[in-house]
Amino acid sequence: MKITGVLLFAFCIQVSASVYSQQASINVSNSSLENVFVQLRKQTGYRFLYKNENVSNKKVSISTSGELADVLRTLFAGQGLSFIIQEKTILVKKAETALPPELFSADIPVKGKVTDEKGEPLPGASVRVKGTSSGATTDANGVFRLAGVPESSILVITYTGFIQQEIPLKGREDLTVILKENATELNQVVVVGYGTQRKASVTGSVAQISGKELGTAPTSNLSSMLQGRLPGLVTRQTSGQPGSDGASLLVRGISTTANSSPLIIVDGFERDFPSINPEEVESVTVLKDASAIAVYGVRGANGVVLVTTKRGSVQKNTINVNSALSLSSNTNFPAFLDGPGYAYWYNKAQEMDGIAESARRFTTDEISRIGNGDQQGVFANTDWFGMLFKDYAPVYTNNLSLSGGTDKYKFFISLGAYNQEGIIDRTSYDRYNVRANLDADINKNLSASVSLALIDGKAKEPGLSAGIGNDYASIFSQAMMSYPYLSPYNASGMPVGSLNAGNGNQNPIAARDLSGENNTRNSRFQGNVALTYKVPAVKGLSLKMNAAYDKGYSMRKAFLLPYLLSVYNNSTRNFTEAYARHAQSGDAQVNQWFTNSWRTTLQPSVTYDRVFDKHAIGALFLYEYMRNDDESLSGGRRGYPITDIMDLNFGEEVIDNLVKGGHGMYRRAGYVTRFNYSYANKYLLEFSGRYDGTPKLPEETRWGFFPAVSAGWRISEEGFFKNALPFVNDLKIRASAGILGNDRIPDYQYLRTVSLGTSPVVLIGDKLSRPLNVTQFPNLGIKWETTRVYNIGLESSMWNGLLGIEADGFYKVTKDILQGQSGEMPASLGQYYASTVNSGMVDGRGVELILKHNNRIGQFDYFFKGNFSWAKNKIIKVTENANVPDYMRRTGKPAGVKFGFLADGLFQSQEEIDNAALFGPTRVGEVRLKDLNGDGKITFDQDWTVIGRSDMPEMMFGLNAGGNFHGFDFNLFFQGAARNDVALSGLYSDKGIYDNTFYTMAFYQDGNSPRYLAENAWTPENPNTEYPRLSTTAAQSGGKFSSWWVRDGAYLRLKSAQIGYTLSKKLSSRLNIQNIRLHVAGSNLFTITGLDYLDPEMPSVNQGYYPQQKLYEFGINVTL
Repeated sequence: MKITGVLLFAFCIQVSASVYSQQASINVSNSSLENVFVQLRKQTGYRFLYKNENVSNKKVSISTSGELADVLRTLFAGQGLSFIIQEKTILVKKAETALPPELFSADIPVKGKVTDEKGEPLPGASVRVKGTSSGATTDANGVFRLAGVPESSILVITYTGFIQQEIPLKGREDLTVILKENATELNQVVVVGYGTQRKASVTGSVAQISGKELGTAPTSNLSSMLQGRLPGLVTRQTSGQPGSDGASLLVRGISTTANSSPLIIVDGFERDFPSINPEEVESVTVLKDASAIAVYGVRGANGVVLVTTKRGSVQKNTINVNSALSLSSNTNFPAFLDGPGYAYWYNKAQEMDGIAESARRFTTDEISRIGNGDQQGVFANTDWFGMLFKDYAPVYTNNLSLSGGTDKYKFFISLGAYNQEGIIDRTSYDRYNVRANLDADINKNLSASVSLALIDGKAKEPGLSAGIGNDYASIFSQAMMSYPYLSPYNASGMPVGSLNAGNGNQNPIAARDLSGENNTRNSRFQGNVALTYKVPAVKGLSLKMNAAYDKGYSMRKAFLLPYLLSVYNNSTRNFTEAYARHAQSGDAQVNQWFTNSWRTTLQPSVTYDRVFDKHAIGALFLYEYMRNDDESLSGGRRGYPITDIMDLNFGEEVIDNLVKGGHGMYRRAGYVTRFNYSYANKYLLEFSGRYDGTPKLPEETRWGFFPAVSAGWRISEEGFFKNALPFVNDLKIRASAGILGNDRIPDYQYLRTVSLGTSPVVLIGDKLSRPLNVTQFPNLGIKWETTRVYNIGLESSMWNGLLGIEADGFYKVTKDILQGQSGEMPASLGQYYASTVNSGMVDGRGVELILKHNNRIGQFDYFFKGNFSWAKNKIIKVTENANVPDYMRRTGKPAGVKFGFLADGLFQSQEEIDNAALFGPTRVGEVRLKDLNGDGKITFDQDWTVIGRSDMPEMMFGLNAGGNFHGFDFNLFFQGAARNDVALSGLYSDKGIYDNTFYTMAFYQDGNSPRYLAENAWTPENPNTEYPRLSTTAAQSGGKFSSWWVRDGAYLRLKSAQIGYTLSKKLSSRLNIQNIRLHVAGSNLFTITGLDYLDPEMPSVNQGYYPQQKLYEFGINVTL
């Protein structure tokens, strides 16, 4: 018996020890007890026995960890349940009726602090004693105090966006509570048209990113920061020039053959986009389907981008200082031939052209002088682009913000300065932003908000353009045409010019430093005020008046100065002095343009939001009126004897065609409605629409209604689903359909317009008079484009945030697109017909996907977030000649495709040429073209076809990864694009002509050549190569029109990377500072692409472009 007793005692001790050493963890929100039991069994191996009626319909939200028994006590607190642990089984039963424990416990005072996982206080968190009405709210420092609390009570702590916690008091008087963010994101507030909604109840297709997430990229251009961040947003940045380095935006690709740009809304009003300071941004939201966009009616067919700026919150007054220094350099730009290389390859090209050695440009002596130094002072070895580009250019970003508030008032004030120097000297951009957002509760029912913003930006460049090289005498085209075997300056300091046959003289350094200055100044004021009144007699009913006034001023002043060059003539081998090609008369000139604009917007609205048991109803009715006014003036003078003060007053001759002025006015109005219904937070329905009117259309078609409907089913809230798939925290299926509009059409095409002729040719009586000529025949049936959009999607969160999925599929079709028809009408009509009619049609389809993973391993928090979008369009109807062959038609093909001849390799012998279809005189080593119709010749009218895709990518993707550990944090963002092409030669879209470029023809325009074109060109010794025959004369075989020069524009970039360190609270508190964070970051750090030597986002067919920039940033953030 003694032995038996000892064994039983030892067994009990062992069981007890195993139970109390067993650890468990629970982190759930609004979960059933059965689901919690399943999780605990997976963690511990313990089985649960219970009666269904005891635990069914019981929901818990809890985040706790520790020994199993303690976890179970916290779990069952307040549930009327108790438990018994026997070996590996837990018996759950009803708790026996007993007197409340507080009757046997003392009342104690309790104080504590509520913070997030990073230790930041959470002001406004709710702290209540479970089962009672007593409680408190945390102050600006996250601190709360309670008096007279029974020592055995349980405190319930809640905060929006965080998981609720229940803390057993156990006699403790001082607590620190750490809340975890709600991984399901169901409580996230999403900005939608004219309001906000909880993410759980949104039934439209919406993508949103926070300003905090955007802040990991070291750039201050908001549009370029959005590249690859949001599914459905298609972007392309073609320039790195200061002030012009924004990205073009499309929502779900191209929607029309006309203007496909999205509508930009800032704080509820239509406003400009790139000039916003990213430090002021709270979030950016993209509305993509008809349900989300219908409230914008005739302006929304191309999608809507909503920018919401920061506002104050209930917290102690806080000062935040953010300062950074960035260094920029070129991402990629081709190397051009140096002096000796130019001389060698130019002579080689002349050899290929059959020119005798004695007649070639460079003699053996001259080649030696170029490479080894020229005692005569004629030749040199000059790297023009090395002189043009700096190694690095600084960018300074400084921001100061003040924020805070109480339950009665809140404020956010921000001052920002962004100063960007260009990689090319004398190019820069300076922007200054001021913003004040104020909110106040005037009384119990009336509140007011005021937002004021000032934006001032100034872009500078030399008098001759530093942008895309297609402009006349631009710096880039001059750099490409300058001879690298000449010195930039002669012995007396005068710039040396290269005289290119038919293209004038060139010196890019002189053009940069001496050609004058081109300044563009933009200043804007944006103000809006709102009054909201909660009707006390009707719960949930609110009246609101929102009004905005925006004022904009723009001034561009360009003064061009002449300067002398010592111009070298290859033919005569002599230098002569001449003025630079842009001012051959030697006259200086000033051109100046002014624009003044102002906009007034009024938005009175009524909203109703109410919950009746399981029914939730929301309604909006809004009227919007907007009026735009603008006026412009321009002038110019030339002939300035003194160029120290370049003002219009001092010019001697007026430039007549620059003396202009005008004004404009445009009004628009619309009625907006939206109705939301939810049952049991499971079944969701929304109807929205807008009745719009515009004076751009005649009275018969001026007004139109644009409705949309959407529905959602939160299937994860169904009982059968929870039991079958308990690991799925949330799953919502949604669908929508609707009609949108686009009124971005020319003004007043329903009116007949006339213009006064220049010469008196009409005899009225006995006097010749100037005639009135009809310039526009009216189209009385003109109407706006309409787009039908269909969307289906799902959103899901699984394993408590370990995996999140969002997916959308869409189809849209745009009808009644305005198209010209002048080329399709017989000449006998004498142009007495409407020049444009509503006849075009384009459709589009695509998919979007987001995958998210968040986790915590010990003290290491990390996340992954990837997104992918594909949007393809097709032209269904477009104006084109009925006799055009199918392969030449735009109908049935995507918008923006490139046309030309199909290349079929390079000719390798004269025999191949003799037996091939030709476009024109052809030499061995030139591009061979495909004869599509088999008639034995290559012609524009029979062999012209699609050779490339649009510049805008069909696919966009991004992958964001980040984490933090003991004060250190990191963030990596990869961004890419695919299914687009870049044309190196072909159509100059700004000039309407087809030709080569410096990237496709060595010594183009008698200029320099990229090394790759010369070194890898076809020669008899190098027949299997990538580039055609080396020559000094343009090929006549049609290769410049061909697919040979179309390149795949796909790429993958490390768009941004950032590593930061936040000083410990202990150290920063010693300095009386709340927070100090240091970081290093970079953008465009490397690019993987098939486009050699060039940047994949470069503009197609250009004569030089300002390269995209790589940035290295060092910054500090201080919070006081």
